[in-house]
Amino acid sequence: MEDEEHEVYGQEIPVDGEDVDMGAGGDDAAKLHELDEMKRRLKEMEEEAAALREMQAKVAKEMQGGDPNATTSEAKEEMDSRSVFVGNVSFHSVVV
Repeated sequence: MEDEEHEVYGQEIPVDGEDVDMGAGGDDAAKLHELDEMKRRLKEMEEEAAALREMQAKVAKEMQGGDPNATTSEAKEEMDSRSVFVGNVSFHSVVV
């Protein structure tokens, strides 16, 4: 991987597992622990976002009607098999 410089970080982007220089002073162990905790939370958020995208896609398919795994012709046939046509009905004689 080619070395890249991050515009905000101002240094080379660290590769997972590399030591990170968090600046002078302070407790390095605490900073590394905080960094690891941030990475863990970011991973959790990414996993949750992926699960939400998957659920959203599933709901979108269900909202379109029919079996989300069915092809277009299969879905149409299924819908037609549950449909009833009623013709020659006079709506003037219908009592509401």
